[in-house]
Amino acid sequence: MSIKVRMFLLALVITGCVSAMAVTAIISMSNLSENFHSLRSHEITTKISITRLSRELIYLSRLTRDIMLGGDYVRNMQAIDDIIEKSMEDFEKLKKAAVTEQDRKLIAETYSDTRKWLDSAKTMMTALGKLPVEDRYKAYKEYDRVITPPSLKTRDRLRELSKTTSKDFENGVESFENTISKSATWIIVISLVAIIAIITSFIVILRTILTEIENRNRAEEALSASEKKARALLDGIDNCAYLIDPAGIILDINAKAAKCAGKEAVELAGTCLWDHYSQPGISQSRQRRAAEVMVSGEPARFEDELGGRAFDQTYYPILNATGEVAKIAVLAIDVTEQKKALQALKESEKRFRTLIEHAPIGIAMFRDHHYTYVNRAYMTIFEFNDPSDLIGTLVEERIAPQCRSEITAMELRCVKGESVPSGFETVCMRKDGSQFPCYVDITKLIFDDGPMSISFARDLTEREQARELMIQTEKMTMIGGLAAGMAHEINNPIGIIVQNLHNIERRLALDSPDNQEVAEELGISLTQIRTYLEKRSVLKLLATMYKAGERTARIVSNMLQFSRKSGSERRLAVLPDIIEHAVDLAANYYDLKHKYDFCRINIVRHFEVDLPQIPVNATEFEQVMINILKNAAQAMAECGTPKPEINLSTYREGAMAVVKVSDNGPGMDENTRKRIFEPFFTTKEVGAGTGLGLSVSYALISQNHKGIFTVDSTPGNGTCFTIKLPLV
Repeated sequence: MSIKVRMFLLALVITGCVSAMAVTAIISMSNLSENFHSLRSHEITTKISITRLSRELIYLSRLTRDIMLGGDYVRNMQAIDDIIEKSMEDFEKLKKAAVTEQDRKLIAETYSDTRKWLDSAKTMMTALGKLPVEDRYKAYKEYDRVITPPSLKTRDRLRELSKTTSKDFENGVESFENTISKSATWIIVISLVAIIAIITSFIVILRTILTEIENRNRAEEALSASEKKARALLDGIDNCAYLIDPAGIILDINAKAAKCAGKEAVELAGTCLWDHYSQPGISQSRQRRAAEVMVSGEPARFEDELGGRAFDQTYYPILNATGEVAKIAVLAIDVTEQKKALQALKESEKRFRTLIEHAPIGIAMFRDHHYTYVNRAYMTIFEFNDPSDLIGTLVEERIAPQCRSEITAMELRCVKGESVPSGFETVCMRKDGSQFPCYVDITKLIFDDGPMSISFARDLTEREQARELMIQTEKMTMIGGLAAGMAHEINNPIGIIVQNLHNIERRLALDSPDNQEVAEELGISLTQIRTYLEKRSVLKLLATMYKAGERTARIVSNMLQFSRKSGSERRLAVLPDIIEHAVDLAANYYDLKHKYDFCRINIVRHFEVDLPQIPVNATEFEQVMINILKNAAQAMAECGTPKPEINLSTYREGAMAVVKVSDNGPGMDENTRKRIFEPFFTTKEVGAGTGLGLSVSYALISQNHKGIFTVDSTPGNGTCFTIKLPLV
């Protein structure tokens, strides 16, 4: 232990002892002084309280007389309540100021009695105030009889208490003077010793303080060096930092913040941070944020804009020794470039989303076999109106049941590591359950949140229809060549047969002189010969043969027309006029046959008004329309359609004029639809149709008019024929 420390401890011990003695003497003197002052204070308090009580009791008597004389009852009663309240307060002060037990007992008795007669006085004055003025004097006498004696008694007791208090004070003064004279000598001696000890201790303490100052200077130098390092670190960060007080005054600021504000740090220090916000309302908003941090003691984070730059700001509370928020540290990170990059990313994402949304091919994304995204084309292909109807559902639900096992097998091969094609053709299902051919290409991608598959889908219905159309056209071309050869080969023998039947009919004619002459030469009656032939039905057989020959000739004529291009010239014509003429011809045909009542069929027309004239062979087009109308009428009659209807419509579609003929008949299955244009294909009974009507119509449209002839139909939903003819 060093000498300085020992001296310091010795000085402390001496000073402590002397100080203890001095303190003891001083405490004694202090106690005497306190007792003296206490007695004096008690005397003054008692006399003041007694004086106030006496004055309040006198005032109470005056208020009572005022009530008796008709004064303001409410005001006087309020004053009486105040007197009672103040009287009780004065009694409480008397209780605290009492020195002797005798005084306390006297005060307690006086308080109890006074409280009782004051309450009685209030009750009687309340009743007195409710009486008419002329009756109050009589009631006041009763009040005076009851209240006056106890009030006088209270006054006497208060006077007695005042005398007792004065006597106690005189005795205390005499005791204080005796004690002071005895203690004066001791206090002088102790004071001298204390002065010497204090001087010695002061010398020791002074040397200790000098040492402490030297150590503190060293600590301040170290602190200054540390602050310089902190300042260098603070100025070195590429973010804005402020230190503000609760009022927003900038206490400190780093170089980056000053640079962003366009000023020097010394210019900003001492200014209010809220004054640097130029946008309306921003200053008030930031003050509220700072106030919230001051109250809650929790950091607050938000985005801000200052000087055309965007900042991510955080207010950090700085607590003092008592745990209260004394300052706020503001850290502002410049996020302008990040926001620009984010905005550019959003715009890029928006562009790509727009491209995907408007892509002509169906695009879908799915994870774990569940859709997560579909574009418009994908919804159109599968005939969905709302993406939410698809998102979340299983991808397998859109695959036709007969193809699901094949898709599953491909997935298993992929899991095993075998090579599988990413694109394949399959059969998919639309929302209504209808199936259609579709080309699907699936690619697996890896994202941050896991793997995901993207699927490209293309509806192959039109391609299949085009393929069918091409096959049908090639087939019709081939059959046309065969039909031409067959027609020429059949036409000659048919002509001979029909011609010979005509000759037989002429040889049997009764009105022919040549026939009569030959019969007479042979000795045979021509009439008998005809009678024999009629009875043996030979003439009927000949008539049947003649009809069959004519029918065969018509078939051959149709085959020839089917096999060669039309040589007739196409002229500009109005399609609705040709269609109307065909309807009239079809109606007359059924009226003659009496088989189908065409008049029962409701014809609905939807003709585009501005449809231009088109080059067409009117006769051939009428033939096509009559074939379609006849087939529709026959189909609806055979199935017994209750309200048969045929819809006729024309409109323009690009460079083509479109004619649609639809009915509400029984429709046809897919196999029948595919073969409907084949020559000699018919669904009618044997002998009821040749099977060349629609095939010839197909040739007239596709070959002679360079158009397109298609049919759409499903069982139970009617049939729709579509004809597309070029406008030029």
